[in-house]
Amino acid sequence: MTTVQENDSSRFSNIIVNISTVVGAILIVFYILVLLAAYNVLSLPLITDNFSAFVGLSIFGFGACMAIFAIRANFQKDFKWLSVFTILAIVLGTLGAALIILVILADLGIMASIPGITIYPNAFIILSAIVFAKWILGTVHLFFKI
Repeated sequence: MTTVQENDSSRFSNIIVNISTVVGAILIVFYILVLLAAYNVLSLPLITDNFSAFVGLSIFGFGACMAIFAIRANFQKDFKWLSVFTILAIVLGTLGAALIILVILADLGIMASIPGITIYPNAFIILSAIVFAKWILGTVHLFFKI
C-alpha cells in the first residue's frame, strides 16, 4: 500500500517539476522581451522608462529562477542542497537581490549612485548576466542531476 502512495507522490512531484521548468522557460522569454523593450528594440505597453524596465526584469528574472530552483527543491526528494550548482545559485541570487536594492535606492535618491553599477544600461547587463547564469545553473542541475 505504501509503494502505491509513494509512486503517486513521486509522479505528482515529477509533474510539478516539469511544469515549473516550462514556467521558468516562459518567464525567460518574457524577460528577453522586457530586455529588448529596455533597449528600445521592442515596444511594450507597460515599459515606459528605465525604472519600469528594471522592475520588469527583476520580476521576470527572479520568477524564472524561482521556478527552476525553489519549486523543484520543494518537490524533489533527491535535491542536493550542498551541490556546487545550488550554492552558486544562492550566491548569484543574493548578488542579484543586492543589485536590485542598490539600483532602486539610487533611483529614488535615498543613496548615492554607484558609478558603473547603478546606472540603468549597466544594471540591465549585470542583472541579465546574473539571471541567465542562475537559470542555466538550474537547468543543468535539473537535467544532469548533479
